[in-house]
Amino acid sequence: MSKKKLKAGRKRNQQKVLLDHKQVGKRYLPPLLQIGSFGEARWAEYTLPELLWLGILNQKYGRAKGAELGLLLARAAVKATVRESEQPVQWFGLTTAYATLEPAQQALLLKLLQPDQFQLLKDGLIIFPTFYPQCPLNFLYQGSAPVPERPDEMLEEFKKLLSTLFNRQNDPATFMQANGIYIAFLTDKLKVASGLALANFPEIENYPHTEESKRVASGVRAVTDISVMTMLKEKQSNWSAYFWNRGLEIQQCELEKIWTEYE
Repeated sequence: MSKKKLKAGRKRNQQKVLLDHKQVGKRYLPPLLQIGSFGEARWAEYTLPELLWLGILNQKYGRAKGAELGLLLARAAVKATVRESEQPVQWFGLTTAYATLEPAQQALLLKLLQPDQFQLLKDGLIIFPTFYPQCPLNFLYQGSAPVPERPDEMLEEFKKLLSTLFNRQNDPATFMQANGIYIAFLTDKLKVASGLALANFPEIENYPHTEESKRVASGVRAVTDISVMTMLKEKQSNWSAYFWNRGLEIQQCELEKIWTEYE
């Protein structure tokens, strides 16, 4: 083959490879980086509020029961929004996903939950209707959330939980993220190739005591970042901004202290 033909062939192959890339100046960005900067999904500002409901269930009921309840709600949401043979559009591990539910879908979702399951979810997530009236999950209470007997104590417990979640690599934050990925797997929103660390997802139960569990946890964090960035790009909800702004209204000094310690 002549050098001229060889060069032309290489150019054609390069063009095929770059078909899904976006040119920015002299650089070609792959699809992942077209989503935006990784800094756009900073953990504390965006991702933590999105997954917080799963962390709350873990704290209230333990990791196993918390994961079970989170999955039950997510599966009910999928059934309420997806027709047979269709794939789910939303990852119902994120709070924002529930903001996309129409009233009829919300009503159907509530009917799909068993009464005991429904009550556990409402008991576990009562912090939201009590202190965050615009939370997308508040439809669970059908406009009539009970008033807690000791809201100040509830708020103190919530602040303690929140302070444990600012470090995304510690146990509470890692298992909160893992529950979100668990939902993604079991609602057909996530599939991974064999050989990748995330393909051995059950090993996350041993985190952080084995090297394999640490690799799986890294995969969990990476996929979580990408998914949240995608959601932010679509601008489906302002939940994260509302969460922090509302927190400052509730107790400004304390939340400023948490942020200062985190930074």
